[in-house]
Amino acid sequence: MDAAARSAPFVCAVVINWNNLDGTLACLRALKHTTYQNLGIVVVDNGSRAEDRAALADLPDIELALNAENLGFTGGVNTGIDRAMARGADYVWLLNNDATAASDVLDKLVAAAEADPGIGLVSPVFHDPDAPDRAEFCLGLFDPLSRTIHQTTDPEQAMVWQRDHQAQVVLLGTALLLRRALIERIGGLDTTFFAYVEDVDYSLRSTSAGFRNVAVPDAIVLHKFKEPVARPGSVPAYLHYFMSRNYLLLWRKMPGPRLLRRSTLWFLRQRLTQIERMPGAMAAIDALLAGLWDGVRGVGGRYDPTRRAPAVLRRWVGRHPGFWLNVIDGRWPFAARP
Repeated sequence: MDAAARSAPFVCAVVINWNNLDGTLACLRALKHTTYQNLGIVVVDNGSRAEDRAALADLPDIELALNAENLGFTGGVNTGIDRAMARGADYVWLLNNDATAASDVLDKLVAAAEADPGIGLVSPVFHDPDAPDRAEFCLGLFDPLSRTIHQTTDPEQAMVWQRDHQAQVVLLGTALLLRRALIERIGGLDTTFFAYVEDVDYSLRSTSAGFRNVAVPDAIVLHKFKEPVARPGSVPAYLHYFMSRNYLLLWRKMPGPRLLRRSTLWFLRQRLTQIERMPGAMAAIDALLAGLWDGVRGVGGRYDPTRRAPAVLRRWVGRHPGFWLNVIDGRWPFAARP
């Protein structure tokens, strides 16, 4: 490393492994090609198989942190953040092991952060690996009135939102750069979420602390997003659980009325539509309803597949989503849905 590289901010990348050694190794191989040189790597094994841990322990040029059990994305990331901060990192780069970053992405993220000390979080934009020229996600915009999130795949729209609605910008945790000063101010991820929606929460905590969140449109990362509504059979049950529960947990953290009418109806309609599209997929439906039940009660932490929503909820909502959709839409409950 030359003198110029040593004078650049020290970035520590955090990669989480949970029983996906091949994906983690592929991610680490890609990291070797990054053009940003003042880079350290922390790999957190989140309670994986013994063979995963043994293989990771043999890798050079990384720091390996071992969690005795799966602490979820939030717990795993926090372990990595602690290690990175102890090493004196100026920035911590959270990088999913199923994301592929172009070699110059980190240079662009750091350059954006260094241009303004008021920036707390920096993200690339995400493209579909099967269609690399097509943006899948640029950034999100949190609507405090409805407590819903709008997202855009248009970089120009994203820049307008970023300019005009700075306090509402939401970024994904998939390849997120965190400034040290932000971590010192607000800490790590909220482990109540375990996995999913924690990046929405962290984005809002960042802006509440007076920092800005920005996306860099010419920094591109390839990442395939799971689509539980469009393709319910292609995702595990726990995803349905977390996506149903964690938005309710997020709302519980916010000041004012926890359940606003507009946001509640929107959320319920979305989940009922999801159930309607999964006829016979009882494991997924049970997970979704359990997530709703736990979210209403404020139960966080890991997913327990043996936990069930009350039988009456499973019977009347899980089996008859169309009835309740008609009620929400103001139609006669027994009318046929269009």
